[in-house]
Amino acid sequence: MSEEHIPQIFEDEYFVEYKKLGGKKTKKQYIKNLDIFFDETYDIFIDGNPIIHETREDASYAVIDKANISVDEYNLIFESVDNITAYT
Repeated sequence: MSEEHIPQIFEDEYFVEYKKLGGKKTKKQYIKNLDIFFDETYDIFIDGNPIIHETREDASYAVIDKANISVDEYNLIFESVDNITAYT
């Protein structure tokens, strides 16, 4: 995992929120997808830095592609983070 992006104290909280939202993945798979999510979105979402992706939409679709997940699953991951620690 990218420790620089996922504070350990929040992993469990994010996962609990993900399950509350209806997420079906195991914690192991969720954390793997969460790592991809942060790697692809952090710069553009948090810093506004287009170093990896020029837009938030590009970053979002990169997550969907790399994690091989649906848009709905992406939204669950985003909301699980945003509901606990406002992401945008």
